[in-house]
Amino acid sequence: MIVEELFESFFLFLLLAAVGDIIVERSGVLNLGIDGFITLIFALCYSATIAYGPVASLALVLVAGAIYALLIALFVNLLHSSHVLTGLVTNMVFYGLSVLIGYWGLDLATERGVPRTLSISTPLDWRTVLALSILAVSATWVFLYRTRIGTAVRACGYNPRSADYLGVNVWRTRLLSLVLGYIIIALGGYVYVLFYSKAWTPYIGMGYGFLALALAISSLWHPLLITLPTVIFSYLLRSLYVYQLEYGISQYILSMIPYLASIVFITAVIASPLGKKLPIPKALGEIYYKEERAA
Repeated sequence: MIVEELFESFFLFLLLAAVGDIIVERSGVLNLGIDGFITLIFALCYSATIAYGPVASLALVLVAGAIYALLIALFVNLLHSSHVLTGLVTNMVFYGLSVLIGYWGLDLATERGVPRTLSISTPLDWRTVLALSILAVSATWVFLYRTRIGTAVRACGYNPRSADYLGVNVWRTRLLSLVLGYIIIALGGYVYVLFYSKAWTPYIGMGYGFLALALAISSLWHPLLITLPTVIFSYLLRSLYVYQLEYGISQYILSMIPYLASIVFITAVIASPLGKKLPIPKALGEIYYKEERAA
């Protein structure tokens, strides 16, 4: 059944990662550190599930998301660090840290004599995935477009100096967006590990964060436009293994296809009439100094 193939746990993970990125970047914070964070969350979720169980693992990854958001807020808001350099440096750190944490989980499974593959008795069926995805998209849209804080978030991403002039606390608003966005991204990582991969290998997850970033851009940072590209790219990624087995195409060539396709997709969307009509976060990645005021 094609619906079951489209709406499975991998799609839900990618959707949650993209939705979380939309919330972060709508506030004006360039979220290049998402790839390393997702890689780290995969390792942390796997090892924590082996050590403490799935419930404690969920709590731990959500707390990790909040802590990382506070760290980014410290560098970007208070220390005025470059958004690009902050994201790239944390990526490199988290790639290495994920290996240490992941191997700790593997060694712990061996010591305890338990399987290295996680066993979840209640997998997510397509109806549950579809319902959760609708809930995530709808809640994000309501938050950004039907609440005062959501309006403040979008104002900070569009023109933070004007938002500050109108009484919006830009730093506090961006901090809230970072915490909420990274908690959602961490939740997506939890879904991936427990309901899709159920295992861990070194550097698993590398590239998924950048794909989520591309999905957010291709949707023009609008939650109601995120579902279709996410369905397309999640299905494309899962189909690569089939093409490799059936046609013998190199996995290295196949692994490039989703990212090349994302470049084409983003270019087409931005050049379209829709891309010129919808407002985007124009201050994305800009370093904001509170003492600057709009004229």
